[in-house]
Amino acid sequence: MMIRTIRRATVTAAALMALGAVSVVAQTQDNDPTIVDKIVAVVGDSVILRSQLDEARQQIQLQGGTVPLGGPALDQFNKNLLNQLVDNLLVLQAAEKDTLVKVDEAQVDQTVNDEIQRRSQAFAGGGPAFQQALLKQGFTLAEYRDYLKSQVHQQQIYRAYMQLRLQDAPPVEVSEDELRAAFDSAKSTLQQRPRTVSFSQVIITPTPSDSAWAAAKAKAQAILDSIHAGADFATLAERYSQDPGTASKGGELGWFRRGAVIKPLEDAAWSLYVGGVSGLVKSDIGYHIVKLERARLGERDARHILIRPELTAADVALAQLRADSVANMARAGTSMEKLYDTYSDSTAPDTLKDIAFNQMSQMLPPSYSQALQTASVGQVLGPLEYTTAQGEKRFAVLRVNQIRQAGAYTFDDVKAELAQKVKQDKQVEKIVEDLKRHTYIDIRM
Repeated sequence: MMIRTIRRATVTAAALMALGAVSVVAQTQDNDPTIVDKIVAVVGDSVILRSQLDEARQQIQLQGGTVPLGGPALDQFNKNLLNQLVDNLLVLQAAEKDTLVKVDEAQVDQTVNDEIQRRSQAFAGGGPAFQQALLKQGFTLAEYRDYLKSQVHQQQIYRAYMQLRLQDAPPVEVSEDELRAAFDSAKSTLQQRPRTVSFSQVIITPTPSDSAWAAAKAKAQAILDSIHAGADFATLAERYSQDPGTASKGGELGWFRRGAVIKPLEDAAWSLYVGGVSGLVKSDIGYHIVKLERARLGERDARHILIRPELTAADVALAQLRADSVANMARAGTSMEKLYDTYSDSTAPDTLKDIAFNQMSQMLPPSYSQALQTASVGQVLGPLEYTTAQGEKRFAVLRVNQIRQAGAYTFDDVKAELAQKVKQDKQVEKIVEDLKRHTYIDIRM
């Protein structure tokens, strides 16, 4: 379940497309009897035409929206839609004047391609049937692509502008009544909440022996001695480093800020002068040698060589025995919190909440998914063996804390997300109201 933020940019996508900003000076007077179209609003130096309002309404219908057939209901619908068009045009005009608003044209093209492919696949006859449907609406595929690209481009301009303004927007308060009202308005559109599970975990990581650490240190020292003797750092990194992400690039880490790499590596990079090489730097994964290539305010560009201690089958077997012991203690009543603090790999989260059963295969290791499918609340599972993306073995002990059956979302389920959305909606409204105070607007309908 996801409640959209920056809502105006999503609700009025069709309205945005209808706003091909038409200059006031390019229009003849509204009371000229030869004019078929009609000006329904003036916004700054642009106008909104009746044809644009009609087009926006038609796009809402094409996208599955409900439009009143006539009478006062249709009049009110048109007034509300025109207000949205005015608000969106205000934002687009402001965005044109803001040099910080940037749109990624490659992303626009990708979005357009994906959307055309999605819509084409929705037709039973595929691409040809889709193109025939477009022709009936007066579009060639090329014309429709241009139409859609303009729409996506304007949507991204709107979002980019709002994201910039929201960064500095003052905080707003949201009452419980406002949240309840937002929930009542949204609950009819919320999808069914899936069946979920929450569990605690302790992750046991095999660790190399002291002799393996000593051998890694000796190898790293020999490499460091070669560097001091004049050997090329990048060549040695490519030949000996055991960091798969950087070895082929001569150990190149690229530019990074504090917090972007592991702490021992960071400390070494910030302690060196440009061109300097560190001594042996020990981390949880091995011994590093660091060379600082370049430096600038708040950033460093460095290389490193990593030598890992060798992990043996005996080390893995010892970790499995430790995991067996942890599982037995959990079943005997020792708290998972205490076991986590004492035995777990601290880089792994201690608790995972509300994992959907129908998404387990994408989110969790296969051993987790298989065990959790038939688990019950309070049950201790494991040790469960799995392999990380880096090919390293781990052993997990799980305790099932909660299983929630599928059903309708409750207010408490979505309260935090609602609060974020309602706050952002109120901030967006304030931004638009501020634009209105500084722009000439004349509604003629």
